[in-house]
Amino acid sequence: MPNKKQSPLTTPQQIDAEREQRVASRDRVDYSYAIFWMKHARLWDAVKREAVMQQLAELITSADFDANFYQRTYKLAEVDGAHSGASLLALQKVLVALRDA
Repeated sequence: MPNKKQSPLTTPQQIDAEREQRVASRDRVDYSYAIFWMKHARLWDAVKREAVMQQLAELITSADFDANFYQRTYKLAEVDGAHSGASLLALQKVLVALRDA
């Protein structure tokens, strides 16, 4: 059977494909962090979630906050370990989702 030749992408299709590729690579990191935090935060009681949410709000709005993907520079009193800025943004999204559920 002969192989079907794929038609070349039009300019809008090429632009969409490139955008999807960029978003997909960024989304994999965000998705991984969100899954990690959901596994942890769903086990926290409402008091701890609120305390972490308040700490996050202060940290994320500070002038020196950097939403980097991998450099673990931030610590929260209620959370073990150091975390990247992108990780903490994902935690904030998870806590908002759990609060609003």
